[in-house]
Amino acid sequence: MTSPHATSEFADSPKPPRHGIYNFSAGPSHMPLAVVDRIREELLDLGETGIGLIEHSHRGPAYMDASAEAEAVIRRITGIGDEHAVIFMPGGATVNFAFLALNFLSEGGTGVYLDTSVWAQKAIDEARPVGKVQVGFDGRSTDEFTCPDPTKAGADIDAPADAVYLFYCANNTGEGTWFNEPPRSDLPLIGDLTSDIFSRPWPFTDHAMTIAAGQKNLGAAGCSVIVARRDFIERGSKSIGPILRFADHERAQSILNTPPTFAIRVIGLMAEWTEAQGGPTAIAARNESKSSMVWNTVDESGGFYRSRADVSARSHLNVTFETGNASLDATFLTEAKSAGLENLAGLAGVGGMRASMYNAFPVKGAEILVDFMKDFARRNG
Repeated sequence: MTSPHATSEFADSPKPPRHGIYNFSAGPSHMPLAVVDRIREELLDLGETGIGLIEHSHRGPAYMDASAEAEAVIRRITGIGDEHAVIFMPGGATVNFAFLALNFLSEGGTGVYLDTSVWAQKAIDEARPVGKVQVGFDGRSTDEFTCPDPTKAGADIDAPADAVYLFYCANNTGEGTWFNEPPRSDLPLIGDLTSDIFSRPWPFTDHAMTIAAGQKNLGAAGCSVIVARRDFIERGSKSIGPILRFADHERAQSILNTPPTFAIRVIGLMAEWTEAQGGPTAIAARNESKSSMVWNTVDESGGFYRSRADVSARSHLNVTFETGNASLDATFLTEAKSAGLENLAGLAGVGGMRASMYNAFPVKGAEILVDFMKDFARRNG
């Protein structure tokens, strides 16, 4: 399918929502209005075919063109070459955590996991029934949430001799931390980039595989983008069924089974929007500006707000904070909702508040949140 729309229609920066409500949800999350408008059009008519997006055959030319366009723009943004495959896998990140273990741990060897988040723990939980797992770094066992120190060049990561890969979660949505750079290791590197893909320049070519589920910077839930070295996925176990093997999905051009066509089209449109914004470098500057406003408000509150996120590893996408009083936190959330600031509750088990501001979230929303935080502190401090 050749789109009748020019990519330049996505060139405007994120705009305030139509109804004055700012959605700070960690996912599914805020999407650009231009992309939402295009989706609405294509639900009725994809590429002037007269047939709506979710009615097209996954083997028909209109959908196949849309899928190819999505892969092409992802390749441009990531900077990968032919040695890497782009695979649209059904399901979210957790499903693919399980596939990862089945492919590479079911016949021996140890998976090394850096436990910096709830999502890293989910990956560990999926791997343990399949094979050997070692937690090479624990960043959640103390009151402060941390990531490996890049200045130590991997010396704070413990990996056994039989390790077959090193897994990390680049951005920790619940904890409010992220890796400032990928971990240092000679092992095949597996990165979960679900919440920070395209939010900043990232060396995809240094990875054996990256996993990024939809619903945050990629739009709709129901599909994950896998960027993987072809030689790496070919080493996957031959003792599991084809539907579980990354290599088989790649050879089948991501239609080994009926793919989530709607989610893949949305991923393609979100990637086009990312490119039109100037790509990860331009978006990174905007994300830093938004997050810095809120982090600075926490730091300058005189102790009214606090955060468990290590200052050296603070995320530019998820700002986590609390007052130290659960009742006061609940009041904050109630009043924020009344002010049009939605979905600010912290992750279950972490508590407090969490402002998730992914690529499409407008700067104006961060400014309004900061004004609210300052006013709330004045009234309750």
